Amino acid sequence: MIPLTAVIQEGEKIPSYTYKLDDTRVRGYVDGSEAVKQAVYKILMTERYKYIIYGFNYGVELDKVIGRGKSEAKAMLPEIIRSALCCDSRISEVNNFEFTDIDKESLLVKFTVISSEGEIEGEVRADV
Repeated sequence: MIPLTAVIQEGEKIPSYTYKLDDTRVRGYVDGSEAVKQAVYKILMTERYKYIIYGFNYGVELDKVIGRGKSEAKAMLPEIIRSALCCDSRISEVNNFEFTDIDKESLLVKFTVISSEGEIEGEVRADV
């Protein structure tokens, strides 16, 4: 008889094999660090609580900084980004935040994601 569920041994690495998104299309598959990069991108492009297809622990709450000053937004954004990304079990830490003014109402936030697949550089635009 063939078992219907896979048995995962303790310490065994679970693959992150998934569909590869290429702009607006699905093209092939991706695994490893590329899958984590894609997950970071998707999480940061999805506003939490806005789409009923996603659970309440998926996405980011960048809307929280709209209407706040840039200095207050810079203080809030690291925790907002950490709480969004660390819901993914492959991500253990997010650090090295750098802020760049894009214009009067926008910031570019760059950071480093520490994952089971290594370090990944990420960035997101936040409107204040």
